[in-house]
Amino acid sequence: MLNQDRPENLFPLRGALIGFGNAAIHTHLPAWQKSRHFRIDAVLEPNPAQVRLAQALLPGVQIYSDMGPLLTSQGLDFVDICAPPCFHADLLLAACRAGLHILCEKPLVTSPESLLPIRRAAENSQRVIFAVNNWKYAPLWRKAHQLVGEKKIGNLRSIALTVLRPPNSGGGISDWRRCPEIAGGGILPDHGWHHLYLILSFMQEAPQYISARMEGSLTGGSSFLDETVELVMRFSAAEAKLHLTWQASGRRNFGIIQGDRGVLFVEDDHLLLCLEGLPPARYDFPEALSASSHHGEWMGSVVEDFCGEVMDMSLRGSNLIEAGWCVHLTHLAYQSHREGSRMIPVGEPPA
Repeated sequence: MLNQDRPENLFPLRGALIGFGNAAIHTHLPAWQKSRHFRIDAVLEPNPAQVRLAQALLPGVQIYSDMGPLLTSQGLDFVDICAPPCFHADLLLAACRAGLHILCEKPLVTSPESLLPIRRAAENSQRVIFAVNNWKYAPLWRKAHQLVGEKKIGNLRSIALTVLRPPNSGGGISDWRRCPEIAGGGILPDHGWHHLYLILSFMQEAPQYISARMEGSLTGGSSFLDETVELVMRFSAAEAKLHLTWQASGRRNFGIIQGDRGVLFVEDDHLLLCLEGLPPARYDFPEALSASSHHGEWMGSVVEDFCGEVMDMSLRGSNLIEAGWCVHLTHLAYQSHREGSRMIPVGEPPA
């Protein structure tokens, strides 16, 4: 429970990692350890092997196997939820009602219905709920956003982004990302989540329509696992297309951002700005977008922005709004696929 005797501007804030899998170990924990604003005092993890690893990496850390005792412990200010998505909604509600700020892996939740009580709990408790939308902090995407924002290619007309991953790219210690009941879907809530908020950040407006066509397989529970997704979103004066697949021969990210004065080509580890009458301008980056599943170097900026929302009420809620759009658009994409790829009016996320 939040330590009410200690003001929130007295750092470091004390937190707990909920789930100690690959994301926590390789991405979250290093960022917390580098931050002067936060520290990890506890870990909730039921797997004995992961508990031993947590104890080795965090000597003296308090270990919990159940959420109840963790939330009633004294002195915590925040939790970092790294558990699989099917557990997010209950964990978010419990932590928020206990008065804790929350950082949470994507997808924040797996349905619009589960987001509504979480939003109300955040408002009532005045706590921050912050999704790990880390791809927008990649140096390549930051530079692309800068170039588009400066109107280097003029007014935006279209975006086409492609994510290629080979089979068995679900990942996770138990390969849970390939289980729709646990992950909330397949590649769409995994890689798709990141590219939805990237597209929205470029367009700077809500889409008017969305459609999706998917290919995949039935899992052991007879649930559909989307392994390839073709998604289209129409905006007032532009269109966005997103191609995602777990059936490629290798790993690669690329795309084309088209304006009325030029084109910005995205090629995994570089950007190419092409304007009529001028030689192409190339921007290189040390790490390809497809080089890793963890991208720990991007996480520091996530932690900084989480800290900003905790400390500055004027910033609070912007990340949750962005996450709400990702939940809404993911839900509509699945609906469109079920209805024969029908173009569906987007409207506003449920409030």
